[in-house]
Amino acid sequence: MRPVRTRRRVLESLAKAKALVEVRVENRLQHHALCEAVLHQIDATFLALIRQVGDAHGFKPENIGGLDDLVVQLEERDLVSLEARRMKTLVTDPEGWWRVFRTHFAEVNCPDEMSGTTDLERIPLIDRTGLDQLKNERYSEWVEELSDLVAEFQLRFDES
Repeated sequence: MRPVRTRRRVLESLAKAKALVEVRVENRLQHHALCEAVLHQIDATFLALIRQVGDAHGFKPENIGGLDDLVVQLEERDLVSLEARRMKTLVTDPEGWWRVFRTHFAEVNCPDEMSGTTDLERIPLIDRTGLDQLKNERYSEWVEELSDLVAEFQLRFDES
C-alpha cells in the first residue's frame, strides 16, 4: 500500500489548480493575481508529484526539494524509477509543455522592467486583450497535461 499522505497532497493540489482555472475575474489586478496563483499551483502540484514518487521509493517527501533532489537520492541508492525518468524526460524536452510552462512562469515571476515607469505600485505586466482567454486556454491545457501525468502515475502506484 502506497503512502496516503503524498497521494492526497497531489490530488488536492491538482484539484486546486483546476478550480483556479475556472475562476472568473472582474478587473486587471484580479486577473494578474489569479494567473500567478494558477501558475504557482501548477508548480506546487508538480513538486507534490515528485515527492509522491520519492515517497513511493522510501524517501521522506520533506527531503525532496525538486526533481534533481529525487534523482540524486535514487542514484545514491542505485534505484530505478520509471516515474522519475518520465518526469526527467518531460522537463528536458525543449518542445514539451513543461518547458513552455517554465518559461512563462519565469516571465511572470520576474517580468521585464517597464521603461519610463516610476510608479512602484503598478502591475508589472502589460495589459493585453484576451487575457482571460489565455488563462482559460493555455493554463487549462497545462493543468490537463499535468492531470494526465498525475493519473498515469496514480495508476502505476495502484498496480505496484
